[in-house]
Amino acid sequence: MNQTILKKCGIICEYNPLHNGHIRQIQAAKEQTGCDTLVCIMSGNFVQRGDGAVLDKYTRAIHAIKAGADIVVELPTVFAINSAQDFAFGAIKTLSALGCNHLHFGSECGNVEDLEKIAEFLIDPPSAFTKKLQENLAKGLSYPQAINKSAGKYFDSEILNNPNNTLAIEYIKEIKKQHSNIIPMTLQRNSDYNSDDLASEFCSASAIRTACSKQEFKKIKNHVPDYVFSDLTKNQFYSQQNFKIFAHGFLITSTPDYLKNTYGAEEGLHNKLFKNATLPCYDDLLFGTKSKRYTLLKIKRLVLNSVLGITKSTMKKAKKAKPYFKVLAINSERLDILSDFSKQNASDVKKFNDAQKEILEIDKKASNLYYALCQKQGNLDVSLPMQKVDVKNKKD
Repeated sequence: MNQTILKKCGIICEYNPLHNGHIRQIQAAKEQTGCDTLVCIMSGNFVQRGDGAVLDKYTRAIHAIKAGADIVVELPTVFAINSAQDFAFGAIKTLSALGCNHLHFGSECGNVEDLEKIAEFLIDPPSAFTKKLQENLAKGLSYPQAINKSAGKYFDSEILNNPNNTLAIEYIKEIKKQHSNIIPMTLQRNSDYNSDDLASEFCSASAIRTACSKQEFKKIKNHVPDYVFSDLTKNQFYSQQNFKIFAHGFLITSTPDYLKNTYGAEEGLHNKLFKNATLPCYDDLLFGTKSKRYTLLKIKRLVLNSVLGITKSTMKKAKKAKPYFKVLAINSERLDILSDFSKQNASDVKKFNDAQKEILEIDKKASNLYYALCQKQGNLDVSLPMQKVDVKNKKD
């Protein structure tokens, strides 16, 4: 009997929370790629900004299925909460192992060819560019700023002024570096990633989170599906303030040696972080540690890595480990995808080696911390099964 070969398109996402712009992209991904299976690889309970997600990962995964995805796989925390390079590495490695044919993403420029040219340049740049880059880094510029400043005659640096373009370039770089067969495709974004403006048809997730934090739910009703709106208005939100108190206490009771081994600690940054832990509050610690080169976002990620025990050794193991897939949610009518995945070059959770188990334990630790900060029951990564979603009742 012939086995059906699925044509799979991947989307790398956070859906923090899912909104109308995301639904637009999901529909475009299906139309542009002609796929029969849409695979979302999604950040777990903590996201790349170094914060907890506004809704937990299982709720957000269910939203993705109701919005048109067929299956949602969790991006391991070690990749999900770190730099764009790490985020892209983990996501592309997993999607490749799951046999995805396409990757679909949003970008401000909306032109894959332009993004590919920059990606290819940055993989193997001329020595003059590399020298200029090192000079700019030595001046204290962050890595993205240094690349932008060094672009000069080589490419249009304006492209790198937009966050989704920058992330898209990292995706394409990883596709090429990992010799993946994935074909990248993009949809032009028509909203500012960081804008708090709720006036446009497609607003940003940041704007929605800001409105939710102020309990201004009426302002977001037309920007999210009914099922997302319902969960946003009835759920106990993750408390960033509770995390600040916890993390501040954790760092005060830590040691320089412990922090030195934390992933992201470099050039004496761990000593500065430890010293500033004695400042009156968490925000003082952050702003006292940040610099022109080490942004607030970089420091937030470093703190979260230290809290979760993500060391330099952990990341090294994670990058060498065989990819695995942990399914958060699936369309109840598409269980055939699980059979397809089991035949691909990725492990399921029942066949883990020691390195994979270490990475999974960090996912569990991250989830338990998240649920504790939300005053909810923990150990859901152990007790809660994969969510089978009946899309016929997606408005419930």
